[in-house]
Amino acid sequence: MQHKTPVSPGLLLLAACFAVPFLAWFCSAQQPQSAANAGNTLDSTTESPRALYQGLNELRPDAAHVYTVHDLHLRRDVISFTFTEGKLALLPAIRGHLTGAVFTGRGHVLATPRDPGERRSLAQFVGVPLLDQTFSRAYLRFTDDTASEIQEQLKSEGSEEAVDSRFAESWNPAVAGLAPSQSLRIMLDLLSTDPLPFFYAMLVGDSVGAFDVMVDPRREEEVAIGQPHFNNGVPFYDVWASFRSENAPPAPLESFAPVDYRIDSTIATDLSLEAKTVVHLKTVRPGDRLVPLELSRKLAVEKIQSENGQPLVFFQNEDLGRRDVLRRGNDVIFVALVAPAQTGQSFSLEISYHGNVITDAGNGVEYVGERETWFPHLTASEMFVPFDLIFRWPRRFTLVATGTKIESHEEGDTKTGHWRSGVPFCVAGFNMGEYKTETATEQPKIQLYANKQLEEAIALRLRAHEPPGALPSLEGSPSDLVPDSTSQPLLPSPAAALKQLGRKVFDSIHFYEKMNGPFPFDHLDVAQIPGSFGQGWPGLVYLSTFAFLPAEEQERAGLQQWEQSEARDLMPFHEVAHQWWGNVVGPGSYRDTWMEEGMANYLALLYSQSQKSTSDYLTEWLEHYRTVLLTKVPGSTETINDAGALSLGLRLRSSKTPEAYRAIIYGKGTWVMHMLHEMLRDPTAKDGEARFRELLHSILTKYKYRAFTTQDLQREIERQMTADMDLEGTRRMDWFFDEWVKETGIPHYALKFDVKPHGNEFVVTGRLEQRGVDDLFTAPVPIYASRPGPGSKPLRLGVVITKGPETRFRFTSRIRPTHLVIDPHLTILCQTN
Repeated sequence: MQHKTPVSPGLLLLAACFAVPFLAWFCSAQQPQSAANAGNTLDSTTESPRALYQGLNELRPDAAHVYTVHDLHLRRDVISFTFTEGKLALLPAIRGHLTGAVFTGRGHVLATPRDPGERRSLAQFVGVPLLDQTFSRAYLRFTDDTASEIQEQLKSEGSEEAVDSRFAESWNPAVAGLAPSQSLRIMLDLLSTDPLPFFYAMLVGDSVGAFDVMVDPRREEEVAIGQPHFNNGVPFYDVWASFRSENAPPAPLESFAPVDYRIDSTIATDLSLEAKTVVHLKTVRPGDRLVPLELSRKLAVEKIQSENGQPLVFFQNEDLGRRDVLRRGNDVIFVALVAPAQTGQSFSLEISYHGNVITDAGNGVEYVGERETWFPHLTASEMFVPFDLIFRWPRRFTLVATGTKIESHEEGDTKTGHWRSGVPFCVAGFNMGEYKTETATEQPKIQLYANKQLEEAIALRLRAHEPPGALPSLEGSPSDLVPDSTSQPLLPSPAAALKQLGRKVFDSIHFYEKMNGPFPFDHLDVAQIPGSFGQGWPGLVYLSTFAFLPAEEQERAGLQQWEQSEARDLMPFHEVAHQWWGNVVGPGSYRDTWMEEGMANYLALLYSQSQKSTSDYLTEWLEHYRTVLLTKVPGSTETINDAGALSLGLRLRSSKTPEAYRAIIYGKGTWVMHMLHEMLRDPTAKDGEARFRELLHSILTKYKYRAFTTQDLQREIERQMTADMDLEGTRRMDWFFDEWVKETGIPHYALKFDVKPHGNEFVVTGRLEQRGVDDLFTAPVPIYASRPGPGSKPLRLGVVITKGPETRFRFTSRIRPTHLVIDPHLTILCQTN
């Protein structure tokens, strides 16, 4: 279940490294050119980007100038490099710029991030909360003062250069493979009139293997340390640490921002896509010549031209090196403008491309697999802009898209439709299939679309009655999985569920409107998609086939109990909730994704609970999420929750704990929203939900079609907070966000108490013990008294504000309790005896 994935599938590994696409992290910090850039300076207006790129790729270590080094030092932010002993060579200058060096020998790198969360993240991967590694080889690329610093130290130490062909040749293959991606980054600066110099090092560690260190002011979090890794054959990029530099300027600016998108697409009978996108851009930070775009690797760019029809040089996926593909994904295009962008300049790019983003899932079911990268777009974080979409597609299919359909017609075997966003969107997409359609209501207009047959992967599972397990991949070959067809059970039709599902979707919208305000769009299309996931985009919900199947068929298909409940009772309404949380307000960065997912999931639970005959549904799911979070990672003493804080976002999906992202972002995110709801609830008021509802209304109004950050959420909660929430006496919620969003602890509580009569009452004294968190952890823990007897309900004694490992309390009670119960109504994510 997801709104928009934090990054597209093609940039998943890039996002795992830097959390949001590297190419999007431009900032406005201006730094002076390095001394190495003096003299024969590039003309950023006339320099040929292709020639410069090829020249950078062809650079190899200078065999005629190899130096023996001793204790050469470099420092970048909190990272210190020592090249203790060995040989070093610079790459030759290109147009007067020295941009790289290589080293073989003994070296040492030391770094201690200032942020405790980043130190904890480092410890997850290297065992200690700092980077303290020796290395034997180093590959350096830079546009900052590194070359000058090296040259000055070599001169001061009296190091003599020598001819060493063997040393240079030992590096040539590696440099050839590593150069392309760094060449593109170097070009960003060399072609800019206002460069932002960077430093990159790939170090071959003696104990951890090769890893990356980067300090780049074009990233929002300038400092990054990480490593490519495989887990069971699946590639990951593990981000060891990522943080702002010590002297970082205020919030960075993107170099370019989208104004609007116009996309004209034709889908052929073989499901191939041919399209042209016109993106209108404005210059935010002047000086750059290269515009970064994201587009699926399955689509080949034919040409890119300016608004006056002039062809533009561009660099697409095949220009990236193998390591860069692993680290970043390869869905990247760089477009070279004719000249550096000027202040206030607006311009358009017209991109023509073709390829295959739709696959046949079998039985007439189509799978739109590149939902976020099917058109070229800026790789910035959430930006809300208008979209205009035109599609032509084979007549036998029904196509639905984001936006309001303003025109459609048929001509021969082709259908044509035109959609336009009435309000700004952060994403645009479409779905297509041989659908049966059901209209649930006209105000807002809700239409549902489902295939008459199941996709082959699920159909095969049902026919074979296979035991629970992973479904066959959509990318597999169905012919390899065909069972004996002599006895095949009757298969359900997803279309049979349309009417019932439509009623529930309509009902959920009414439920959410009471909390969020009016439905934000004039319609909602809910369309089936093969697989086991859902997505909620503006006015368009992609819904897994499983959500259309009855419980007994879900079980036959291999879904476990919780997976069945999720597909049936959570997924559809989670995606409907994203119509507000994700499509009206969106995350400011990867660190804020937990809010939209946590809120959408929590609201879906509240809705589903309202439809149940008992009040235990929310409780059951909260307990389930807690159990998952506290599950031990295989082969480790740590739990899944220990993988990292909510604020790590997509970085939680690592080779160490591939499942942690889902468990923490959805499970713990839901718990955090629940705890806030409980604290804002007033059980004595006629409308006890007023504060929580006002919080939601305020956020959706104030941040409408804007990025919404965790800091924004804290400020809005502080405007609604009660006196009981002010645990530190500051009218701030720092204690809550530090503990639950930025840290990983889940407290464990135990009680010791004594009861003595006092007149007509009883005095209950004792201590509440708190473990599993640091000594500064504080929380309001409700304590209840209970006694044996039929129908006896726990009696609330009061709240203990924990202060360290042990907090004493004293309550009075009208009954003599035989037991004390800690938080029986699950208002805090904790463990108890």
